Amino acid sequence: MFLRSVDRFNDLVVSVYVTAGHTRFMLLHDSRSDDGIKTFFQEVHDLYIKIFLNPLYLPGSLITSSHFDTKVRALARKYL
Repeated sequence: MFLRSVDRFNDLVVSVYVTAGHTRFMLLHDSRSDDGIKTFFQEVHDLYIKIFLNPLYLPGSLITSSHFDTKVRALARKYL
């Protein structure tokens, strides 16, 4: 669920996305494109699900995959 902007910090906006499993993704940004932010969160959620379905991933542990990091950064450049 995309909660849009939930708070402000100085001149930046805090947007939040909550999954059905109660995982929260937070983004601090200055962008005004709600559609781009929503799409970014949805695609990051898809990447997170792929990591979570990996049998070697321990739920609750840090995601240290450089592939995940690279993909999230590419999505940020694309949508934000």
